[in-house]
Amino acid sequence: MGAVFEHQVGVRWRDTDALGHVNHVVFLTYLEEARDAFYAKIIGSEPIYVVARLEIDWTAEVRYEDRRVTVQIAVERLGATSLTTRETILTPSDQTAARARVVTVRWDAGRRRPVGFTDTERERLTHYLPG
Repeated sequence: MGAVFEHQVGVRWRDTDALGHVNHVVFLTYLEEARDAFYAKIIGSEPIYVVARLEIDWTAEVRYEDRRVTVQIAVERLGATSLTTRETILTPSDQTAARARVVTVRWDAGRRRPVGFTDTERERLTHYLPG
């Protein structure tokens, strides 16, 4: 198994809904914040990518009182311009709150089209691929 990237995300009061738990759409923001940090580590600059596909299963609630969650990211597949990751949100007690599979595409914002990973980026990403 390859390396797993971890990123802490704070739970904000505004993330909660009338039921007192984090609203389901906010989980996407938690994943995005961690994914941005992951891309920044790999790319070394502002991450520019688009989400092409996202699947998510919610398995437990997160409450404001939790104060933070941990997002884990593991690479499942590395394509020419795309990256498929498995992303997990954990509560402070290490309970899995959500599991996601996300396909992102490196993006050239100026040309408005996909761009391939550089050799350096590919080398860094292979560290996170399953062995």
